Amino acid sequence: MIKGITRVAGGPGGDALVLIGSEKTAVIDCGMAYCAPLMVEKVKKVLEGRPLDYMLSSHTHYDHIGGLAYLRQEWPNLICVGNTHGQAVLKREGALKAIRNLSESAAKKYLNESYQPLTYRDEDLRIDQVVKDGDIISLGDRHLFVLETPGHTNCSLSYYLEEERFMIPCESVGCYVGNRHMVVPILTGFQDTITSIERCRDFNPQLISSPHYGMVRNITPQQYFELALNAAMDMRDFILELYRQGMTQEEMVQACQERYWKGETAKEQPLMAFLINAKAAITVICREFGENQ
Repeated sequence: MIKGITRVAGGPGGDALVLIGSEKTAVIDCGMAYCAPLMVEKVKKVLEGRPLDYMLSSHTHYDHIGGLAYLRQEWPNLICVGNTHGQAVLKREGALKAIRNLSESAAKKYLNESYQPLTYRDEDLRIDQVVKDGDIISLGDRHLFVLETPGHTNCSLSYYLEEERFMIPCESVGCYVGNRHMVVPILTGFQDTITSIERCRDFNPQLISSPHYGMVRNITPQQYFELALNAAMDMRDFILELYRQGMTQEEMVQACQERYWKGETAKEQPLMAFLINAKAAITVICREFGENQ
């Protein structure tokens, strides 16, 4: 681990990365709501009395932004950073309802007998500062370059810490799950995903922290991006083959579940969320490659 950079998590799906600069501090993502109180305590311990200045969102899915309301309870002056699309998403009643429903589902799964309904306020899930591709967020002696990297969502952002040549890619660029295996959850565009992977690769980072995994050390960054490209193309080919076999969407979703929802993916992602994502991936890939679904 790089000094001043610490991965914290309150439980499965509760990932967050703390970055400490000479002037400012930040977390990248803040995990699911069900385990946010423990995540907040871990962040406090890492900061050692310093305030938390930023929450840098990778995108607005419930498992990456669900803990934001709990961070605001501890640090009311916190600034949440995202792009224009992400800001608009969190103003939609339907999106906030979906975040809450998925958050409650995850809480029931992971808390079991100790489950209690979540009590956060929807209005605390908001983007305060809009950034765009190429913007730089300064922490003092550390500077984070913002990359808009769509493919997983249209609000997906990746961050590059220039001083350490350290890349924090979003899920558009893949989720490493160990043993040289990668999952690339394509939800809004296949070609956008490929472009986002190539864009991050062009920075030639020396170290990568992968979503839901942390620091990737047993492969090189260039191998990481190659695995991501291959995984994206594998998903495309798999879905198109299912379609050409004449499967219904329901049958295709079931096939995707059998192929992809296992191991670390199943541990980190509740089935309800996986099924929603699988339907989106099938629709997007079939549409992008001229197949009616």
